[in-house]
Parts: sequence; structure tokens; C-alpha cells
Amino acid sequence: MKSGDFGSFTYANPGTVYWGAGCLEKRLLGELDRRKLSRAFVVTTRSVAANPCLLGALRTILGDRLVGDFAGISQHAPAAAVAAAVESARAADPDVLISFGGGSPIDAAKAVAFALATDLDLADPNAAARARSMRPQKVLPHLAIPTTLSAAELSGLAGFTTETEHEKVGLRGEALIPTCVIFDAQLALETPLDLWLSTGIRAVDHAVETLLAPNSHPFSDTLALEALRRLNASLRSTRTDPADLAQRTESQLGAWFSFTLPGPAAGGLSHTLGKRIGSRHGIPHGVSSCLLLPHVMRYLAPRSVAAQARIAEAFGCTNAADAVADLIHALGLPEHLAEYHLSEADLEEAARPVASEQYPLEDLLGIYRAAQ
Repeated sequence: MKSGDFGSFTYANPGTVYWGAGCLEKRLLGELDRRKLSRAFVVTTRSVAANPCLLGALRTILGDRLVGDFAGISQHAPAAAVAAAVESARAADPDVLISFGGGSPIDAAKAVAFALATDLDLADPNAAARARSMRPQKVLPHLAIPTTLSAAELSGLAGFTTETEHEKVGLRGEALIPTCVIFDAQLALETPLDLWLSTGIRAVDHAVETLLAPNSHPFSDTLALEALRRLNASLRSTRTDPADLAQRTESQLGAWFSFTLPGPAAGGLSHTLGKRIGSRHGIPHGVSSCLLLPHVMRYLAPRSVAAQARIAEAFGCTNAADAVADLIHALGLPEHLAEYHLSEADLEEAARPVASEQYPLEDLLGIYRAAQ
């Protein structure tokens, strides 16, 4: 930090975070008791609901406190599914929402909480625009149980996908930040390994975008650098030994540390370009980070020399983009956009809304082409 720098910081993460293998069973009921909550509604996916070690275990823990669940949330949280979850939750009349799974059900639960508090119709094509003028008065508390490393549980950003254009849109607000997060490495053993590792690269992306973000943010930078150290080591270890609970916990802590500056971290160039191709072409967010992050870093390298030097140091090397690319390769994750068969017209359609004086269209197309 330069002498004379000044700034401000607002902590925008959940107020309570639990971690450690087996902490769901140890902590959940106590957290509900502490908050005097007795009617839980779960938002999840079909795969989590079908797994007795996941939703089956949660049902056992909750007992008669479980008043309903909705397991129809799929990748990128389609608006119609989220709207159906709202109606199911409204009928159950809960006093707390519990999201269980990856980023899609977590974001969906935030949107459900917003819609219940405002009567917003999420199936309305203009829902995201209408939401900007709405101020929810009483939002249900939301306990998040993540089974990936997407970090959706750590902010008040809630994305879902429109039905016709397949565009990712969203809601945001302090009231949508989950009340509590439970990082239980035991549950993570049920997550497919490629999904776990690719969302780990999404967490790396959060940390990198934090460090590349404009302005001064020393608190978040310190945690982002630690996130890169932990993620680099733990993801490699998990690829070698998927059953190592200690390394799963290390990755969960790394994902948490990567996202203490959620607005800028989720709004950087890698995230923005990834979102433009993700929901339209069925590319998961973690995979889009694998495909694009090294190339975005190379493009930004001339204007972010100091930040990228710090990133490289965290990886124990001299070139930050090469370090990220090497990690992606070592984890056996997708490296080429060509696998998803996007045409040149698709790339231009994705890049054009992002283009600006700062990021000319031809430069953005160059990033996509480099990823091919």
C-alpha cells in the first residue's frame, strides 16, 4: 500500500460461519434454537434430495422442524424453477430457509427470500428490473449448507436465468446475505470430484479478481492471497486423495477467504465474460473460470503488474497466469472453450454487451479466441 492511501471497508459476508467435518449435526439445531426458529424449508437440487447422506441426513437432524422442501433447482437456477420454489415455500409458511447444495440452490434460496418479502413474481421477464425499486422489510433468515466451493453462500448476490433469453440476471442486497453458513467437509465427499475441483477454480477466480479490483482493499487482499495458498495446495491434495477431510476443509476455508469483497470479485472481467457464455451455452460457472481466467490474467497483466506479482508469489512462482493454468491442468479440468462448440457469432454476441472504451470488443474477442 502506498503512503497516503485511504479507503473504507464494509464487511458483507454472513455473520456466522461454522466449519469442520461433521459440523452440520453438531451445530444446526443449536443455531436454530439460538435464533428461535422452528419451521425450516429446504431449497435444493434433485441430486442432493436423492442422496440419503445429504437431504436424508438433514431430514433426520431437523425432524419435525422440517415443514417442506423444493428439489427442482437445476444449473444456473432457471427463473421458472425459482418461482415454483417461492410458491412451495409460501404454502409451507416457514420461519427459516435452508439452502443445500451448490451455487444454484443457494442463489435460488436468496431469491425465494426476496420474493416472499416483496411478492415479486420471479417468472416475470422484468423481475430483475422491478426488484431494483423494491425494499424488502422482513426477509426470512437463510442458513446455507454448501456442497461446492462456489462461494455463493458468502454474499447478497442472487443470480437466476431468464426463461427465453437464457440470460443470467439477479438480485442483490444486504438483506439477502445468508444468516449462517455451515461448511461440513463430510458432506463434500458426496460432491462429484470434477464439480468440487472446478468450483475450487471458481474460488481461485474470486481471489484473483479481488486482487485485480480497482481501489484499495487491504483486508480482502490479505485473505485473497491466503485463499490462493490454501486452494492451490488443498485442491491438488484432494485430486490425489478425494477422501481427505482435512484438505476438503482447507478448500472450504480458502473459498471463504476468497470472497470477502463480493461485489468487485464477482464483477471482474473473468466473471463477466464467463457469465455471458455460461447460462446461454450450458457451461457451469466453475468451468467458465477454468476456460477464461488464465487468458483474462494475461490480457490484464500489463495494467496489473504489482497485483499479479503478489498472486505469483502466493503460488510460489514468477508468472501468475501460468500458475493458474498449471493448477487447472494438474486438476484435469477443462482448458479449451472449443469443447463447447461456440461459433464466432456466439463469441461476438457474448462479448458485445461487455465491450467498452476500457475493454474494446476486439480485445474481448481475443480473450475468447485465446481460450479456444
